[in-house]
Amino acid sequence: MPSPDNRVSAHVDDLTRQEKQKKRFAVVFVAVGVGTLVLLGLTQSFPQPLWLWAVFAAAFVFFEWSAVEVNDKLLASPSVMVMMTAAVAFGPDSAILGCTAMAALGILTPDDVRGRRWFQPAVNFGQLIISTAISTSTLALLLDAVAVSNDGVWTVEPQTVGLVALVSGLAAVVHGFVNLWLVSFIVRQVYGTRNIDKWSHMGQIMLPMTGMGFLGGLLGATYLMVGSASLPLIAIVFFTGYMAFESYARLREAQLSTLAGFIKALEAKDLYTRGHTERVA
Repeated sequence: MPSPDNRVSAHVDDLTRQEKQKKRFAVVFVAVGVGTLVLLGLTQSFPQPLWLWAVFAAAFVFFEWSAVEVNDKLLASPSVMVMMTAAVAFGPDSAILGCTAMAALGILTPDDVRGRRWFQPAVNFGQLIISTAISTSTLALLLDAVAVSNDGVWTVEPQTVGLVALVSGLAAVVHGFVNLWLVSFIVRQVYGTRNIDKWSHMGQIMLPMTGMGFLGGLLGATYLMVGSASLPLIAIVFFTGYMAFESYARLREAQLSTLAGFIKALEAKDLYTRGHTERVA
């Protein structure tokens, strides 16, 4: 059995290794994010009109900031629905640049500000840009085959709305899987495999993410067919999606609080279970 001094020394060495890994990953992910934005800026046009991009960017940042915990350390929001809506509305020629620029603005969370954290925003910058670039590239390639008018202007016809929604749902799944892999990779490399369990339930968000991508495609197609008059309806759907996540998060919190109270009450009556919650069936 290792001595207390050896355990303390090993813990200090582990913390030192983590700090080095944090700095290394922060630099790499920021560099990759900036490089991706520069490359896209040279190869794609920025979405027009600019006010439309600003509206979707503001919605994306708001929902990323307001994300709620739906599982252990897993935050969720309808931001992927906002992204898919924007990508369809922007069209294949500017969707990738427009959406990655939006993602670059959504790197901060309230916990980052309160805790003055630097590592999480740094890697989130690269992670969000990478996952957004890959998913919107997938969407743009598929949208190119769906509907382009003869004069080269991106448009959607009523008979192709279903296809647009389907490819948007697929792109949302791609976004989710890339995000899952990147988060797992970062946590594993920086903190070690013993801390990876907290991310093991991230796959549970895939089904609602698919639905949000599908709905985002429908909303984007609606904007293209109706115009700016559809924006209030789109905003209502966004907030409805957010309220669904918030309601689930509150229900989960209430359930956990009830379970914790039950365990404490049981421990107070039975010394056998005190400090051993695994014995509570």
